[in-house]
Amino acid sequence: MHIQFSYNRHDVINALRSHFMRRGEIKVFRNTFAILLLATIAGYVFNLVSVSAVMGILVMILLIGSVFWFLLPISIYNKSNTFKESIRLGYNEHQMTIGTEIGDRPLSWSNFSQIVETPTFFFLYRDKKSFFLVPLSAFRTENEIDDFRELLKNKFDSYQVAR
Repeated sequence: MHIQFSYNRHDVINALRSHFMRRGEIKVFRNTFAILLLATIAGYVFNLVSVSAVMGILVMILLIGSVFWFLLPISIYNKSNTFKESIRLGYNEHQMTIGTEIGDRPLSWSNFSQIVETPTFFFLYRDKKSFFLVPLSAFRTENEIDDFRELLKNKFDSYQVAR
């Protein structure tokens, strides 16, 4: 089976946000900041810290959260040429072939370790940090999406659906 697609900037940036928010490191940051904020608010309630300390912690959390939400996905998008190219994707039971203007590259399914399906993309992870995005909008019919989904489910025990 073959599909051809180009990436939509807005959708890719949202997909990158989704990827980063699922990462363990980001979850640790979020939980740490939540605990820090709650501890600071509790300190304020018991007159142990000033209102400026609460505001300082809140501003720090908003600043770092903005970096994770806005700057990180946009910088990754801007650095990657893949998101700006037209992609040809061929796939069968044994492998998939990714083609661009430069050429075609066959990849065995064993090159991928995990699959995550979201409402707009299939994330085909090579490792925890690198992945290939296949937009659901690239498929012409719902049956094609279902066939690809079944192929991935048969190939990977680690198939996940993230909503």
